[in-house]
Amino acid sequence: MQGRRPSIAEEVKTPQSLLNEKGKLVHTGWARGPLWLYSRSAIRGAFTRIVEYDRYFLFSDMAILVFEITNMGRMIYASVQISNMVQGATFYDAYRITTPLGMVDLPSSCDSGTVKIKQKNCIIDFSVMEKGSRLIKVDLPTFYGGTGLRGVVVLTPFETKEGLATVQPWRRDKKAFRYNLRNPTYKVEGVMQLGNEELIFTTDNGWGALDWNRGCYPHGEVHYLAIASGVCGGRLIGSCIGYGMEDNSSGTENAFFLDGKLHKLGHVTFRISPRDWLAPWYFSSDDKRLSMEFQPVLEYRIKHSLFFQTIKERRVFGYISGAFIEETGSIYTFHNIPSYTEQQKLKL
Repeated sequence: MQGRRPSIAEEVKTPQSLLNEKGKLVHTGWARGPLWLYSRSAIRGAFTRIVEYDRYFLFSDMAILVFEITNMGRMIYASVQISNMVQGATFYDAYRITTPLGMVDLPSSCDSGTVKIKQKNCIIDFSVMEKGSRLIKVDLPTFYGGTGLRGVVVLTPFETKEGLATVQPWRRDKKAFRYNLRNPTYKVEGVMQLGNEELIFTTDNGWGALDWNRGCYPHGEVHYLAIASGVCGGRLIGSCIGYGMEDNSSGTENAFFLDGKLHKLGHVTFRISPRDWLAPWYFSSDDKRLSMEFQPVLEYRIKHSLFFQTIKERRVFGYISGAFIEETGSIYTFHNIPSYTEQQKLKL
């Protein structure tokens, strides 16, 4: 499985509006931060096609946690998943948010703002603090059949604060676009308590990633993603690679991070066994700088639907190992970095 062969040359370096007065994209491409200015009111497509979500991944040697708040047309929900890769167990719950259609207030910028869900048996708080740190606070007494989940963690960015921002259109739908930012270089500190078990994140064993998305999608989309964060040999590494049906000719959503520095990649090939998703996956970049093997541990399938809208996700948790060639020509090898992968199918 693979995306189209793109250019990686169109780096955007100055802040600019995402859409013009007619609701059309001003400039596609990629950047090392959220330089496009997003406004939901500038979108000319139907509200049922507007897709906004804030998603966080917490990684440790033994577990991966996923926190998400999604506003997708008629479907507005929050979800939490905990995958313990040592025990081989995963726990997932979703909470339908009771609010008028399309009215959940997700921030227009990923660098500021707060989104807080507070309703019966569900308190989830995502907040951006000073100097780019992020707070996740949850209190879910009914999580996973009454096991319960509560806790607070803080995500602190690497001093470079680089993340991969991309703006991509769809060739066959002039109103459709996706504005996404991913940053897999956070250090995480805090505790999540699942029932009587404490999941402890420290600066030595706690890493995080942000996946921030705003867009107006076509009626159907299929997307693949692999994201990882961790430490090997004393160096912080992060990886975010993926592709979908978008036009990525002005820049892909692929990058490798080493000690907080973003190394932009072009085309990355995904090789997945169609018969067994728990068999090893393989990733390789077209410039031969990055090669990785993903060893799956757990697989989980999710489906949400409301009226004619559907989202299906096939999530796989495990570890990646591989090699990356730096600009100096030296080869950096890494092993057993916790990683999350998914296939996502949308029908709007």
